[in-house]
Amino acid sequence: MHARTIGEMKILVIPTTDWIRHPVPNRLNFIFDILAEKHDVYVLHFSLKRFRNLEPRQTRCRLVATSWIETDDPSLYYLLNFPIHLWKIRQVVAREKIDLIVSANILPSLAACFAGVPVVFDYLDHLEESASVYYPGSALGALVKAVVGAIVRFNIKKTRAVITVTEEFKSLLMGMGAKNVTVIPNGVDSQLLVPLSKDECKSRLGLKGNVLGYVGSLEHWVDLETVVEAMPFLDAKLMVVGPGLFTDYGEKIKCLAERCGVADKILFTGSIKYSELSKYISAMDIGLNPLKNMKKNQETVGGKVFNYLSCGRPVLSNRMVALERLLGDEIYYYDDVESFISQVNFILSRENNREGNRKLAERYDWRTLAQRYEQILTINR
Repeated sequence: MHARTIGEMKILVIPTTDWIRHPVPNRLNFIFDILAEKHDVYVLHFSLKRFRNLEPRQTRCRLVATSWIETDDPSLYYLLNFPIHLWKIRQVVAREKIDLIVSANILPSLAACFAGVPVVFDYLDHLEESASVYYPGSALGALVKAVVGAIVRFNIKKTRAVITVTEEFKSLLMGMGAKNVTVIPNGVDSQLLVPLSKDECKSRLGLKGNVLGYVGSLEHWVDLETVVEAMPFLDAKLMVVGPGLFTDYGEKIKCLAERCGVADKILFTGSIKYSELSKYISAMDIGLNPLKNMKKNQETVGGKVFNYLSCGRPVLSNRMVALERLLGDEIYYYDDVESFISQVNFILSRENNREGNRKLAERYDWRTLAQRYEQILTINR
């Protein structure tokens, strides 16, 4: 054990998913790998069966193994493993003399409330809607939404502080009983995601002509339906970069592409390492942020927007309240198939402001955001 320096903290992080094997790293991965350069950061590691065979990412954080019963269903996994999660949290808090817990999960966050140290809750998504979206249109989905909503309300009332990603979420959380809420938006690793030659990247990926691109998970909160339905009317190809996680949404989009007669205009790359994303995004003429009109999308701003901007690409998104409030006319918006087609043609007709997009992304670099995060944790330890 090394001697602790002034200001150094021991932090236990309870993430939303598998810390090193989930194919899409989220804000906690970036922020705490940075904070682990100075602080002792422990992570409750959920070794989810769905991601077992994926290559793990490197991390500076110390993983605390915690799985007991394995299952493909994410809700069932957390429910069945709740006793061991509770035991592990209490064990590591006592053994490592943890100063505070940062949690972004649901049931494990409930367990954290009984660990005897301050808890800071990172509300990065509309959790009840996110949990239920894996069971679209079913009675089980409605039940999951109600139960998760009740647990989240309990959790935020028991925590010392809440960090969230938008002003819209802040208003929502204060209405749910949270009293100490700070907004720290999502961001990007602007040193890793950099603009590359568009022509060279297209050539390396076997692409020609105009390319629209989407980077992210293939799940039911995404609205690739509108994009695919617009493709017959556009002189462009669509590149979809990302995996399906827990649902068959990706297969449904492929079937829709067949029905629309545009399967030959769409490239599905599957999961790509984050370190390789610059090549894929730089090959795009437009980066897409297509999301369904639901609360979890209207009130948050995801990281993919900043990923596109960091590589100098223009962004076209569904019109979302939080996104418009944060970035305004720095990006482009659409409302339906017709306006999507119109906006794509308009953007393609203009000269891309690569430098301006890049400078905008640099305002949201993870290192800058991690400093703000550290300040909140220090105050609430």
